[in-house]
Amino acid sequence: MEKFVELQNFGFNMLTLTFLATLIFTVSQGIALIRQNKTIVKNRSGHSVNFIFFSYYGFSAIAVIIYGLGKNSLALTINGFLGFIALAIIVNLLRFKPISLKEKIVGLGSAIVLPLIIFVPQRDLLFLIFGSIIGLTLLAQILEIWRNKSSGSVHPDQIIVSVISGVFWLIYAIILDIWPMEIINSLGLILWVLLYFSYWKFKVRLNPIE
Repeated sequence: MEKFVELQNFGFNMLTLTFLATLIFTVSQGIALIRQNKTIVKNRSGHSVNFIFFSYYGFSAIAVIIYGLGKNSLALTINGFLGFIALAIIVNLLRFKPISLKEKIVGLGSAIVLPLIIFVPQRDLLFLIFGSIIGLTLLAQILEIWRNKSSGSVHPDQIIVSVISGVFWLIYAIILDIWPMEIINSLGLILWVLLYFSYWKFKVRLNPIE
């Protein structure tokens, strides 16, 4: 545990404050993901919930555990465990949403990030590539809502938490000079805000019941 940079520099400083904030938001994101999963099960529908996005999110998050250990980052390591909750969402989307074979191949194919993050030495570049792909799949989630003109079974909690936590993760990345995170979180913040706008635009108009 002593190797983690947060514990080595623990005290009243910006690193510690952002570290504690990321822990709070990791728990909040976990709760939000659980609520998203419950909404899918309750409605027995994955309408407007993008399978590819949650596949890339889930497998990439698990890969972040390994990436975080390599960076001696306790915050990243802990955050990566959110991927296991995302995997539960993937399973229930397979149960309750019609998903094409192409979507299944593209989505589940993202599991390749796990062996890559273990064996490929250029982990920063790999982290940037998969983080950028997640950004593209998040854009696909936004487009799916606009295409359906309904927010469907998308739950807002994850969106709200992701917007707020993205700010702290960006500060955290700048402090530790983790350049892939700086790029990914800047892009992610923009996309999560767009998703938030899209959710409420079509939630109010066509999907008023939770």
